Amino acid sequence: MSAADGLPVPRTAAAWDRVQAAKRDVLSRDPLTVRPEAYPEVRPEVVASWRRSMLAGVDPEDKHFTIDDEFQPRTRLAAVAQPIMERLKDEISDLNCWGFLADRACRLLTVAVGDFPQAVRVHRQNLRPGMCFGEDIMGTNGMGCAHETQRAFIISGTEHFRTDTEILSTTGVIIRDPFTNRYAGTLGAHCLREYSTAALLPLVIEIGHSIEAQLLASRTDGEREFFDAFSAAQRRYHGPVVGVSKRLSVVSTRARALVREADEELLRRLAEESGSRAHTVHRQLSSGTTVRIQILPVPQPKGEFAAVLVLQPVGSRAANDTQPERNSGWQHGDPQTDFRGQLSRGLRDGRAVVLTGERGCGKRYEAIAALRTRAGHGDVVEFDGAILHPDPDVWLRDLGTALRDPSAPVLLRYIFDLPPGLMTAVADLVRTARTQVVGTATDDSAHDSTTARLHESFPVVVTVPPLRERRDEFSAICASLLADLATSGEPAVLTPRATAALMASDWPGNVRQLLQVLASARVRVQGPTIDLRDLPARHRRNQMDRLFDEVQAAERRVLIAALRETGGDRNAVARRLGISRATVYRKLKRYELN
Repeated sequence: MSAADGLPVPRTAAAWDRVQAAKRDVLSRDPLTVRPEAYPEVRPEVVASWRRSMLAGVDPEDKHFTIDDEFQPRTRLAAVAQPIMERLKDEISDLNCWGFLADRACRLLTVAVGDFPQAVRVHRQNLRPGMCFGEDIMGTNGMGCAHETQRAFIISGTEHFRTDTEILSTTGVIIRDPFTNRYAGTLGAHCLREYSTAALLPLVIEIGHSIEAQLLASRTDGEREFFDAFSAAQRRYHGPVVGVSKRLSVVSTRARALVREADEELLRRLAEESGSRAHTVHRQLSSGTTVRIQILPVPQPKGEFAAVLVLQPVGSRAANDTQPERNSGWQHGDPQTDFRGQLSRGLRDGRAVVLTGERGCGKRYEAIAALRTRAGHGDVVEFDGAILHPDPDVWLRDLGTALRDPSAPVLLRYIFDLPPGLMTAVADLVRTARTQVVGTATDDSAHDSTTARLHESFPVVVTVPPLRERRDEFSAICASLLADLATSGEPAVLTPRATAALMASDWPGNVRQLLQVLASARVRVQGPTIDLRDLPARHRRNQMDRLFDEVQAAERRVLIAALRETGGDRNAVARRLGISRATVYRKLKRYELN
């Protein structure tokens, strides 16, 4: 990994000596006065991590490991990843590496140590579940830095904060649950620094993708129905939305400021007691706020329960908060039919627009396309709020300069991932911008009082629907992505059967996942045409099987919708769909919706 200015990861004795000399100087100073640009021989993100480690009080000469003795390692992530961690032993043994999987708090879940000459030294470290790798405890290390910055990281040799880890190269890759898009844990692979290669971090990233795929595949049908219902409610209702089941709880961005952890048991009890009957109740939350709660049960297997709860504070303006959204002005319309029109009209009227939606659904792609169309040229200045800012003052100055320049529009990505200390200043800059501005934010972005001012600086909110809900434009999206992949000459084209095979997939990773598949297929072919045989194996199933699956999936969705709308009344479902009650029961059994 390299810094933005091109500094490489140190891999030689001379480079490690230069970094070590810089670290000694940093350690001799007040951490509040340490500035990354003062150490050009060290990657700025590493200096920033040293500074955070000093502020956290980490002792660079400490040789002890902190263990959380009450830690319980039996998590879903650990269970799902265990087979992959077992295979990992063989894959990384040739690199003289060992692997770690940590939870959301950066505590060790499991370790994979293969059969290689130095393995005995690893076993002597008495690695066990609950060992803490957080940057605030261990100082600068690959897993701790990945956990802190929420991006892939590699730390080599003397870049480590603690002296006892300077002999290592450590990596960290963030694992997200593809279904909820939430941070699930961190995967790392470590080795002696002299064995580190440029292939180490990409390998860990690929293994991380495998774990994410297993997380997605391990979801039960009931969980999938639950998350589908929650996602649909977020799109349909304007107010705060909460989803609860027997084991899971998810909260929409708008609900975060209203619902606290102490309210989870109350909401779960309401969901369980509701059975299959949709109804409305009034309850007081732990904050003292009384809310009107519309409870929408979600069909689950026997012994399970789940419901989506739409909340509205009593006494607040009832602007259809718990009613299906209507296209009222600029704030929210029907994202599946007119999100590009809303974006275009917002920019046309000179308003700052924020695009929300699931991760990977193409928010950046849509923003750049709209900005280029409005500007009449291809120059768009991008700023990423999720990337660590070693020098906030310089970053803010550059953003301010771009926003005052009317010649080039600005894209500000992941606006709610900005450090809290920057949000007010960024909000003021956006509010006074002289150029067109589009921001992006994911559906699971934090939204509380610290983000309110930044949110208000973007008066237009447009939701980009996920790829699975944009089947009618699938061919056009593929053509556009293939055009972007073309380095020279004419872009590749998909045959009809290849397009049909891709269209039949659910695409949990959205446009980002589709781009990966198309890029992989593009390098397999010599000519300009991508056929079915050129696609990854999971997309090459018999087309009749796929068509049958699509029909069944559509029928299942219709049944689920009818069940929700009738409160689970089978007779009403039969009347609504124009079929007999016996047929309803037969189909419910076929699709395991009893």
